[in-house]
Amino acid sequence: MKMKLKYWINAARIHTLPLSFSGITLSFFISKYRTNGNFTVVYILCIITALLLQILANFSNDYGDSITGVDNCKRIGPKRTIQCGFISFSEMKKAIRLFSILSFFSGFLLLCKTVLYENVFFLFFIGIFICIYSSIKYSIGPYPYGYIIGMGDLFVMIFFGIISVEGSYFLYTHTLCMDIFILSLSIGFLNVGVLNINNMRDLDNDNKKGKHTMAVWLGIRYAKLYHTLIILISIFLGGYFIFLNTKTIYQWLYFTLIVIFLILHIKKIISIKEKKLFNPELKKLVILTFLYGFSIGIGFIN
Repeated sequence: MKMKLKYWINAARIHTLPLSFSGITLSFFISKYRTNGNFTVVYILCIITALLLQILANFSNDYGDSITGVDNCKRIGPKRTIQCGFISFSEMKKAIRLFSILSFFSGFLLLCKTVLYENVFFLFFIGIFICIYSSIKYSIGPYPYGYIIGMGDLFVMIFFGIISVEGSYFLYTHTLCMDIFILSLSIGFLNVGVLNINNMRDLDNDNKKGKHTMAVWLGIRYAKLYHTLIILISIFLGGYFIFLNTKTIYQWLYFTLIVIFLILHIKKIISIKEKKLFNPELKKLVILTFLYGFSIGIGFIN
């Protein structure tokens, strides 16, 4: 039983889960500062829903990539549970159904707690189904969008950037702000960076199996340039947001500290020759993305 649990934790890819709540936590801090409202319950439900959706996406990815053969012995990344025979296709399919249901009920409860207008409630209600559908169809089905050039990057930007930050901010405050949208793009670009490292690492195997990611399309040299650009754009947008909302010097101090580590990350990515060395940088960028959002958010309440 303990061994089986270990494999399910593996399939959930725990090290990527901070991406789920980095944007939600950031918008929570800013909302708290701007309105002084009590959003704790809504925040917790946002976190639970986001985690369930990301685990659903990770399970679906394990299932879909195993069917297409992308997960094989030549893959450089961590071994997948279905690929290794630790979890069967039927077991994973049941888990995907379970987490789809859990995601729906968690999202529905979240909407019920936010007291939205009827038309807005309906829009977000439809959004729950879109989120669940997108989590599954990234790598499952006859035309998984994660296998189409640029589509994975676009959807990561939408779900882990715009919806995570601007969407949760709206649930807290019932308002939309252009500066929050700018900030959502900043967080989104960092999340795209995480995906791009994953794709650079498995570029050769993905190319052979017909998974046409941005890294496959660009080649390793230009994929590194693409990575550099999206991180720098993220830094610029984050800096612009702080410029628009400067309250204390601490905001710049926290932000600058994380930016230094992001620049060092870029330097390391450019210098990598062996693709297996992308693995530690992927984990590092996940942590930096969370700390990036946390540093901007905590600057508001200091």
